[in-house]
Amino acid sequence: MKLHTYFFALILFVVPFLSSAQIKAKKTNVLLIVVDDLNTSLGCYGNTQVKTPNMDRLASMGVRFDRAYCQYPLCNPSRVSFLSGKRPENTGVYVLNVPARKALPDAVLLPQYFKNQGYYTAGAGKVFHNAKMSDALSWNFYTDEASIDSEEKAAIDTRYGGGDGRPKAYVLTTDGGKTRDGLNTQTIKDLLNAKKDQPFFLAAGFHKPHLPWTAPKKFFDLYPIDKIQIPEDPKMINIPAVAMQTELSGFAQPDSRAAAIQGYYACISFTDAHVGELMEVMDKNGLWENTVVVLVGDNGFHLGDHEGLWAKLSAFDNSTRVPFIMAGAGIPKGKVLDQPVELLDLYPTLLSLTGEKDLSKLDGKSLITYMQGKNNASTYAKSLVFHYDPKTKTDVQGQTLIHKDWRYTEWGKGEKGAELYLRKSDPNEFVNRVQEKSLLNLKLEAQKTIQLGPVAKPGESNRPRALLEPGMVTN
Repeated sequence: MKLHTYFFALILFVVPFLSSAQIKAKKTNVLLIVVDDLNTSLGCYGNTQVKTPNMDRLASMGVRFDRAYCQYPLCNPSRVSFLSGKRPENTGVYVLNVPARKALPDAVLLPQYFKNQGYYTAGAGKVFHNAKMSDALSWNFYTDEASIDSEEKAAIDTRYGGGDGRPKAYVLTTDGGKTRDGLNTQTIKDLLNAKKDQPFFLAAGFHKPHLPWTAPKKFFDLYPIDKIQIPEDPKMINIPAVAMQTELSGFAQPDSRAAAIQGYYACISFTDAHVGELMEVMDKNGLWENTVVVLVGDNGFHLGDHEGLWAKLSAFDNSTRVPFIMAGAGIPKGKVLDQPVELLDLYPTLLSLTGEKDLSKLDGKSLITYMQGKNNASTYAKSLVFHYDPKTKTDVQGQTLIHKDWRYTEWGKGEKGAELYLRKSDPNEFVNRVQEKSLLNLKLEAQKTIQLGPVAKPGESNRPRALLEPGMVTN
């Protein structure tokens, strides 16, 4: 018997089933799908080039939040935030190597809440930032399978063995079943089958489309390089230098932007196929009536736009805006909501669906009434990021306020620059209009809202390694 199969079989017998009374008391299951570095390049978000039939189907079955934003555009700070229900300003986590439990020793994290309520909780894949930083108090069972696909393993070793940092894609000749995401998908499928008759909170964390971009050939074949549509960006006007930074700043551009985009799209479709596998098990077991399914990205991702930005860690929409889809039990069908919401809202919304009314310990808000047709409880979304200034060797705080019609960002307390973009005339944020006198009142409104806080707790911030001097350390 393979180790993966033996280990899974073992936990089915070790973890006891709940009583029928407990089953009756807890009717709403949760399947949380977290996708690493997924921007809104999905069919249901208007990208006509990317093929995502399963995520599109999920969106059609429920609610798609068109303007959802992460609270910090980097994997770990974002995940610590939405899994704790706390803003990064309140967690103090701005780097990749601080576990949620270390930062918040007394917090009840999202899966832990459900475990405390008698749910069976299990995760597979990248839910917290990685396996070492997962939270033991949250799970009855957790695994993040190491790849046994030799081609994927080689690509990962190349990516983290030094490398030049540039985005790169690798075509797998295998079917992908032995990749990390392939193995973790099978684990969640097995759990959906095994736990279908008891309350569960299951979390599937997909590594793709995080770099390195590895997917079977058939997914690359969906996107011939000569058919890749690369938008011609307009000229950037009045953008402060501090804003033009991502985690890959300082590295050379890919040899081919089209080939890089092809790799990213191929990985999205590969992930979409895994989502489809989970949905098939949901269909087979009739779980839609008593299970809420949530799909989110942890942060966005630049694809060579804005004069060559790649990856995340900027304050631009491409870095902070994420997919956020909910479907299943208690969720209206076929809705698209366009007011800004936050990943932070995920935790209180799931609690509301289980009947919990006391959400006072969480920084986010429940989206239940918004989904039911009432106005959103907040007009804004907020995001935070720190950029590194190599000249002064200091970290510069970027505080962002996101309205449906505009985005305002302040660097430092404004002394390092500020940005104001109007969505109607400049939806992709190329013309900074912060100095225009006609927009002064809008700017002052945004500044006042930012000044209301919260104030960021002290903490180390992530720095692009290509910008550091020899001997300096980043996470």
